[in-house]
Amino acid sequence: MTSTEPTTSAPSPASTEVPATLPSVTTWTRLEPRTRRADLAPAVQARTADPLWLLARQWQLGEFTGEDTGSPVAARVHARTAAFTRYRPGPTAGAVRLPAGTPLEAVVERETAATATDLRFAVDSGQQLLRLLAAAGAGELAGRLCTTYPVPASPPDAASAADPETVGYLRIVAGRVPHGDLALRAWAEGRFLTEAQVPAALVGAVTGAVTQWLTWLGVPPRPAGPPPGYLLQLPAVLAPGASRPAAPPWPPADFTPLFSTPGLEGPAWRRERMEYDAAVAAHDGDDELVLTAHEYDGDRLDWYHFDHEPGATLDAHKSTKDLVKVLLPAPVSYAGMPSTRFWELEDARVNLAGVGAGAGDLARLFVLEYGLVYGNDHFVLPLELPVGTATRIRSLIVTDTFGVRTLVPAAPERTALFRPSGPDGPADVLVLPATAATTLDSAPVEEVRLGRDEMANLAWAVERTVTGATGRPVDRTAQVARAAVPPRPTPASTDVPSLSYAFATTVPENWVPLIPGPTDGRPDVVRLRRVPLQQPSREGPPVAVTGHSRLLDWRWRDDNLVELAFPEEEVPRAGARVLRRWQLARWTDGSVHLWLGSTRRAGTGELSSGLRYDTVQPR
Repeated sequence: MTSTEPTTSAPSPASTEVPATLPSVTTWTRLEPRTRRADLAPAVQARTADPLWLLARQWQLGEFTGEDTGSPVAARVHARTAAFTRYRPGPTAGAVRLPAGTPLEAVVERETAATATDLRFAVDSGQQLLRLLAAAGAGELAGRLCTTYPVPASPPDAASAADPETVGYLRIVAGRVPHGDLALRAWAEGRFLTEAQVPAALVGAVTGAVTQWLTWLGVPPRPAGPPPGYLLQLPAVLAPGASRPAAPPWPPADFTPLFSTPGLEGPAWRRERMEYDAAVAAHDGDDELVLTAHEYDGDRLDWYHFDHEPGATLDAHKSTKDLVKVLLPAPVSYAGMPSTRFWELEDARVNLAGVGAGAGDLARLFVLEYGLVYGNDHFVLPLELPVGTATRIRSLIVTDTFGVRTLVPAAPERTALFRPSGPDGPADVLVLPATAATTLDSAPVEEVRLGRDEMANLAWAVERTVTGATGRPVDRTAQVARAAVPPRPTPASTDVPSLSYAFATTVPENWVPLIPGPTDGRPDVVRLRRVPLQQPSREGPPVAVTGHSRLLDWRWRDDNLVELAFPEEEVPRAGARVLRRWQLARWTDGSVHLWLGSTRRAGTGELSSGLRYDTVQPR
């Protein structure tokens, strides 16, 4: 420790100048003893030549004048938890009630998956119907049901038609299994018993089997009473010539069996950015807390994906619980922590002193300094909180070994940890989202790769895997490679030129061009528009080839292809990979949740389509 105090020079008798005060600088340096010998034995022995002199020096430097502080022995915590009760998919959608007993990933990530009309589900549900009918003694109706509600023997789209496994699957089930969705709609409309020509003796058995089948599908019960709002319509219904209001559709229009899909509020997936945007809200009785996940990539949702959105509201209702706990503080412990006793050796499996850090690696230096110097200054209070809540600590009172009670204030905003950030600073809450501990993920049923092709001055979306008609993944890259026809060899002739001219080379059909262009109303903002690939044709003008991936949204509306435009920054130079896969999770109550979600990951660099213009090649 060095110290320099202000000094004043004494004026001479003949001088009339004012005494000048010299500036002083006080610095503190941490002194750590270090042996000069290569042998560590003397240092480990820790000899003290003059203990009395050492104690006197400590007294002289004021090391014995510290405060008699005690260690914490008890803590009283008052916390208030507020459950998340509202959910909003996207920035413009309406807020709905957040379903309880469902992982938050299933609510946010779930997309419109294979509906009841898809062939894979139609076959599976048809097989289950045949099993239940056979168990009820009505197995003789199997052939009649297969004829009345047939499964098509050929795939409905080109990608599935070119897949041998899909073609073989439909050939096997056609004529052997009824179409489950057609049978379900017939039962809902009251046509099933008549169309299937069910004998009177089997009506009871068939009705019981179909009831079990509807339970297996998860179809909600048919409404027994009039539709909602019926009393409000009574004046119009009682008017002369008025007709009764139509009953609500059953099964509901948004019914999707066996797996979780978004309801009328819509999905949180933003197709133009290939990411999720969702918000949740809770109310603790004082104000409403709205947390928004703007750029969630679909890879395990956690608290750090959410940002505080002050001033926003989702009309969350109050759902709070006050917790008052008396806890026992425990010292912080971690692997590699310096031992408190001098002669005790640390675990050699973790060597914090062996971690290398440069002069500019501040984060690593901070961690090392905490682990080696300040780790024994912290205590832990094990406070258990319910998931799916936001918690505020109302008060924290600590009692030390001397019986002194201290009210501990909140940590300063600059050093606060585990708080969702916001435009006005971090929110003073601890967020515990109701997320799944782990999920069982399937192989990707769809994969699209986004990237830039600098040689062609284009961006591309490559459909590497698409979902077939039966829900199976179809490898489009291998499929297009098999369908490619090599050019016919030209016989050698002196009359035929040895070179051929091509206006443009061909590109595989699963490569979708992304054409840059200005945004409507914002000419300075560039967007990459998905357009069909124009393949050259020998018979006439180029042929537009559309893709099959649901991620690229090849839907038609009013005889026009639905527009899909990516902001330019969403296709970086490194590219991106977007995967669509099934996910299965089990919740705390033992329930099983299945949904189809997407994940965006970093790409592997630039693409090369091989597209060139005005080429001359050997024949």
